[in-house]
This record gives sequence, C-alpha cells and structure tokens, in this order.
Amino acid sequence: MRINQIKIGAILSYVSLGMSTVISLVYTPIMIQRLGDSEFGVYQTVLPIISYLNLLSMGLGSAYVRYYSRARAENNKAEMAKLNGMFLMTYLVLGAVLLAIGFTLSNHGQIIFGQKLTDEEVMLGEKLLRIMTVNAALTFPISVFESHVTINEQYLFQKVVALLRHVLNPLIMIPLLILGFRSVTMTVVALVFTVLSGAVNIGYCLVKLKMPISFRRYDFALMREMIGFTFYVFIGILVDNLNWSIARLLLAWIHGTTAVTIYTVAAQLNVYYQSFATAISNLLIPRVNRIVAEGQPTTELDKLFIRVGRLQFISLGCILLGFVAVGQSFVVLWGGDAKFAVDYPITLLLFFATLWANIQMLGYEILRAKNMHKFSSLVYLGIALANVVLSIPLCMQWGELGAAIGTTVSTIAGMLVMNRYYHRHVGLNIPRFWLRIRHLLPAMILPTVAAVLMAVYLRPQGYIQIGLILIVFVAVYGVSMWLFGLDRYERRLITVPLQKIAAKLKR
Repeated sequence: MRINQIKIGAILSYVSLGMSTVISLVYTPIMIQRLGDSEFGVYQTVLPIISYLNLLSMGLGSAYVRYYSRARAENNKAEMAKLNGMFLMTYLVLGAVLLAIGFTLSNHGQIIFGQKLTDEEVMLGEKLLRIMTVNAALTFPISVFESHVTINEQYLFQKVVALLRHVLNPLIMIPLLILGFRSVTMTVVALVFTVLSGAVNIGYCLVKLKMPISFRRYDFALMREMIGFTFYVFIGILVDNLNWSIARLLLAWIHGTTAVTIYTVAAQLNVYYQSFATAISNLLIPRVNRIVAEGQPTTELDKLFIRVGRLQFISLGCILLGFVAVGQSFVVLWGGDAKFAVDYPITLLLFFATLWANIQMLGYEILRAKNMHKFSSLVYLGIALANVVLSIPLCMQWGELGAAIGTTVSTIAGMLVMNRYYHRHVGLNIPRFWLRIRHLLPAMILPTVAAVLMAVYLRPQGYIQIGLILIVFVAVYGVSMWLFGLDRYERRLITVPLQKIAAKLKR
C-alpha cells in the first residue's frame, strides 16, 4: 500500500505539475497583458517579501516529520498527540507574529520597495502586502495538517487537493482578469483557496486519519531541542529564498518594475523547472526518514540517492535541451513582446544551475534525517551572501542577465562544496553517483546536436510550430536515451506500465 501510494503520488505529482504548468503558461502572459509592466512588476516584487516573512516558520516542518516519525516508530501515541498540539500552538503564535510584521512593513512601503517605484506603485504594493500577509499567516497552522497527511503518506488525497487548487485558481482568475479585475482580486482569490484547501486538510486529518491532538502540556525542553535541530534547516530555507528571490528585489531597487517583469518571465519558467525536479524527491522524504530511523545501512540511502539523481537528470536534461531548441521564440511569444528576448539566456543560466543542484536534492533530505545539516546550511549561507554581494554590481552593469549570472555562479559553487561533504562525512558514494550520471552523457550527444541545430536554423512563429518541433526533439531524446542511456530499472519503469495497459486492453 505504501509503495502504491508513492507511485500514485508520483503520477499525480506530474499530472498536477503538467496541468498547472500548461494553465500557468496561458495565465502568465494574460497577467502581464492585463496588468501591464508596472502592476505586474509590483505584484512580483511583493512575492519575495512574503517568502521572507514565511521564514518565521523556522523550518519547523522538517522537525515535525523527524520527531513524529520517531514517535510513530516507537508507537508512542501520547507523544504523537503532544507533538501535534505543540506544533499547532507554535504555528498559531508564529502566524500572529507574521501578521504583526507584515502589517508593519506595509505601512513603510517607500522604504521596502525603494525609490524607483512611483507613489501609486508603492500604495498598490502596500495593499497587496497586507492581503498576502493574511494568507501567509493562515498557512502556518494549516501546514501542521498538511505535514500530517504527508507523514502518513496519503499521497493520493494530498495530490488531488493540490491538483484542484493549482488548476482551479488560474481557471477562475483568467476570466476575472479578462473582465477587468486586477492584482488585488488575484491575491484575494488566492486567500480564499488557502482557506478552502486548509479546511479540507483539517477535516481529512481529524475525521479520516484520526489525528491525535493534545494541548495539555507544552514541552518547552523538547521545543528548544527541535529549534536547535531546525535552526540550520531555517538557514537552508533562508539561503534558498536569497538565491532565488533576491534578484527581483535588487532589480526593483536598481532598475524599477519593468526590469522585474522581464526577469519574472525567466524566473517563472525556472519555478516550473524546479517544481518538476522536486515532484519525486518530495515524495521520498518520509522514506528517507524511515530508513534513517530504522538504522538501515547507508548503502540503502546510496541506492536511492543515485536512482533518483539519474531519473531527475534524464527528465531535467530533456527539458533543458528542449528549451535550447525552441526557447528563443518561446520567450518572446510567451512574454508578448520582443523585449523578452533577453529571457532566453537568462532562463538557460537558471535552468543550468537548477539541473545540477536538483539532481542531488535528496542529499539534503538525507542530511536533515541524520541531523547533519549544520555544515550544509552554513556553506549555503556563505554562498547566498556571496550571491547578494556579487549580484549587486552585476545587476547594475547587466540588469536582468547580471542577476541570473550571480545566482548561477553561487548555486554551482555550493553544489561543489557539498559534494565533498556528502562523500567524506555523510558516507554517500559521490564518485559512484557521478559515474552513474556520466553513463548518461553519451545518450545526450545526439539530442544536444539536434537542439542546437533547431535553435540555429528553425524560427517557429507560433505555439503549434513550437509544439511540433518539441515533439520531434522529444522523440530524438527518447530514442537516444533508450538506446544509450537507460539501465534495466529505468526501462522497466516504462515497459511494465505499458505491459499492464496492453494486458487490460486485451481483456
């Protein structure tokens, strides 16, 4: 049942990701067109501020998974109930603190948004910040119930709820934007979906999962221990926010909202790319914690680390090379203006950094499960600060492209340092990991040549032409990977489901 839940969760993750990506690909250009560079730029400038406010969660979600897994392994029902009550109370308090900070910041918009924004843009930013702050505050207590669903590996329910939320939100907003509603309505609709999905998760946990909750005793000693554990998780989350969000704030301060709008096209494409990368690895977090909690040998983690890394390299490599083939035309067509042509090299840089960072994403979850994430958090903090220092002059000199260069350099540097740590201190077989990745490279030669030739000689003028080129490219990639790259396990991931489908069709 557990394996079936993981398989179903993986399938639904990609179905949800595929549907939400397709809808968002339609949604984003409509937003840009209807809101304009100014309002869309303000909206995108507020989002990083909210992501920084969300840091108040301090990474406690990972502590919940770790400590609840331990209590469940010991079948300690009293401890499980106590943990649920403690986390609910903690997140309610943190949500209130977030509300206070968010509303305080919204009263000082000129300081927060910089001098490049007009008075009207600042006023809009303050209003959006207040609504998004309420949304963020509500997600804190709701996240306890979402984490409880995850730790019980109820992926079918979890992914169906996520699918409905990600699909329905833009489907509702697209006609509203066409009717003339603006960014304030967008944030209100997002708030409504947070409330509705939260209510569904709470009901499922209480009724279906019989989630035990006890508010009798708040264990301050245990909470201090968990904060000690999550402090470095918090640093890791802070680093991730700095690396992927700071560019928009720097561009707003240095160049204004138009630069933010242009950069957002590339950043949004990279969000899709990152989401695709995390769809499988996120499902395996409970398994990693279980392997560690049960004291299984590191070789089991090694197998999982390499297997997931190869699958992510195969899938992310296909997307990266596909973008090489059609990206020049796509970003202009999607953005709706020739000024978005600069997003082609920006997106390639961000994709390149994301590819190498995300094929080893499971490594960081292994560190968390082993409570060995202190070093990695400090390394990434140093890299993130270097990214900020590096990105300021690069943004001033080359604008959006400079911001992407700073992010790419810092991300690759962090990955190289962490590889050494994974091998020497965690015990993961990094040389074997890269050897198994290297075995995929011969299969990448033909698709790379095909992608470059397509980029040089083909100039598709619409989405249909882009789609036809991508179909040809994916066929080339798939054949090359099947012949020269996939191992027996990876081929069975394709053949076994096809055989089952064929058998059912014959009945």
